[in-house]
Amino acid sequence: MSTAQSVIENAVIDMLVQTGPCTMDEVATSLPAHSWSEVFSAVDEMSRDDRLVLRRPSNSSSGYELSLSASCRGDRPVRTRPAPVRFCVGCGYLCDAIQAEDGETPWTDASQYLKKYGLAWNELERRDDACPACARVLACAYSRLPAAKVSTLTT
Repeated sequence: MSTAQSVIENAVIDMLVQTGPCTMDEVATSLPAHSWSEVFSAVDEMSRDDRLVLRRPSNSSSGYELSLSASCRGDRPVRTRPAPVRFCVGCGYLCDAIQAEDGETPWTDASQYLKKYGLAWNELERRDDACPACARVLACAYSRLPAAKVSTLTT
């Protein structure tokens, strides 16, 4: 199983624990960082290994209702808050210190980072910083300013 799929599965379980039974559309809507097909694939896998129960309510035309199976309710994975994330105030990128795609450039687009780990902005503890590219631009700009201006900009 891929890391992305396990992130989606954990998010689905967390949602069902908090809200109770939901429709597939409600689950997919609550996970905007993932496509409907990614969520469906995770739900399909979870129903096949008996972590989820799918049933079609007789009085509803809104589709199938998802709920946790009895075996999954007691075995809920613990989700911890991620460590503080460095956020570049210049370009808006986030530093992927968890699993950078290549070792030299761990700075990535914020939306890609959130989707990769299945996070939302409100789940991040952000630490404002500057990526190397923006830091060079700032250093260059500061070197051309008089010292009095630099001290007022940095304080």
